[in-house]
Amino acid sequence: MSYLALYRKWRPMVFEDVVEQEHVVKTLSNCVSKDRIAHAYLFCGTRGTGKTTTAKIFSRAVNCLDPVEGDPCNKCEICKGILNGSILDVIEIDAASNNSVDNVRDIRDEVVYTPSKAKYRVYIIDEVHMLSTGAFNALLKTLEEPPSHVIFILATTEPHKLPATILSRCQRFDFRRIPVESITKRVEYIAKESGVEIQNDASTLIAKLSDGALRDAISILDQCISLGKKELTHQDVLKITGIVKDTFVSEMTEYIINKQVENVLKKIDNLVMDGKSISQFVSDLVFYYRNLLICGTTKNPEEIIDASEESIQKMKELSKGLETFELITAIKELSSLEAALKWSTQPRILLETTLIKLSENNLNLKDTFITDRVKSLEKKVSDIFSKGISIKKDSDTGKKSTEKKENSKNAKEEADSNENTAGKMKGLEVWKEVLKELKDSRRMALYAYLMDTKIVEIDNKFIGVVFGEGKGLAKTSLSKPENAEVVESHLCNFLGREVKIKCIDETETVDTVKSEEKDELVEKARDIAKKCDVDLNIIDE
Repeated sequence: MSYLALYRKWRPMVFEDVVEQEHVVKTLSNCVSKDRIAHAYLFCGTRGTGKTTTAKIFSRAVNCLDPVEGDPCNKCEICKGILNGSILDVIEIDAASNNSVDNVRDIRDEVVYTPSKAKYRVYIIDEVHMLSTGAFNALLKTLEEPPSHVIFILATTEPHKLPATILSRCQRFDFRRIPVESITKRVEYIAKESGVEIQNDASTLIAKLSDGALRDAISILDQCISLGKKELTHQDVLKITGIVKDTFVSEMTEYIINKQVENVLKKIDNLVMDGKSISQFVSDLVFYYRNLLICGTTKNPEEIIDASEESIQKMKELSKGLETFELITAIKELSSLEAALKWSTQPRILLETTLIKLSENNLNLKDTFITDRVKSLEKKVSDIFSKGISIKKDSDTGKKSTEKKENSKNAKEEADSNENTAGKMKGLEVWKEVLKELKDSRRMALYAYLMDTKIVEIDNKFIGVVFGEGKGLAKTSLSKPENAEVVESHLCNFLGREVKIKCIDETETVDTVKSEEKDELVEKARDIAKKCDVDLNIIDE
């Protein structure tokens, strides 16, 4: 006999063997025991959770000649006939490849015939969400009022794609993801029965990789057993699945956070040369950043994160220096990379460019994260300056520091007493329209920097953008030529004349700005005259 895959060999034969779906199997076994059989059932859940297996057990249970507390005996003529395929009253259909109207019409024509040997004719339609609209319509009437000898069992991973008319005609059962602990126990049991010892950390890793799908876990175990070893280790599982150690992911994350681009690129080279899966690595990296986010936002991450105490402590240390929005943005960036890798012919280049962006904080932060990031950076800059002024302790430096503070205070009081300061001037209403244009054109970063500012008219050629205290970063951003040009373009359109913008503080006066502008123009004129080797006479009227 040819080799039988482990997941087929160890497929449950009775309801009791179905792992972690007690809420489903108990109800179904009671239905059989009390002879309360419905005409249509819908089994929903992610892959590998037991939908098709349960459907097959149920199809035997309702037809079994000698059921045992709702379970099929698997010994009678009917059970054996269904298992070996000699009785054709249980029909399993793959809707992914049989999804047309004609396929459903064939079913509709067949249901009128009574079963050949069994009590019920059972139709198991797998991946039923793949049926076309026409096929669903053809199935609807039959599903609503089938002959008494027909049972439909529909299985799907995406119940939201089914029409409401189909859902309302079925008894629905939702299959849960199987916990890591339950999968671990089952993997260890199957390994032992197969004559192989498996270390606990190896079985746990297999369980985590299966993502709640027992079938996937058994398939990984089957592949590991093919190594021919009597004992399977954690390293064996890593080798077979092509994933990297937890320490590799942790080190890579640390290099990214510390902006060590060269080390990041070396790590990527090691990853590729060792033949590891780039897609799996990115998936692991996304999950690691998720753990960092949990460490940074919860008091007891140990209750949520499934990792060793040492690993969680490391995550806590790494998360301390990161803002929440930084972690969320990194997760989004890596998730986009994970999706792009499925279609890329150059996965290494995509990985390198994304991790360099993360390392250099060169991310396009959008929407709500923009404001958070600006506020965070402004606070850091403000803290640095405040500490820089007061940190000196020797007498001479202390005196200078005190004088600096006093001068700043006097300058502020003098500016506040002046009615002509930019902060006290009325802003031009047209600024609201300009900001709206920036927002509508998706210039969210620039919009976020300018949302708390106003503009005042310096003269016919210059418009002042007024910044309040602690807005140094926003002021620097607008000073960039590319940003200034965008704002000036919108202002020109609304004002109907050519203007230039100038960044000013709310404590400055318009007269001071005009004087500075004039001095700046004079210096430029002198510089040009000097380069051209001509005499320049400036007459101040």
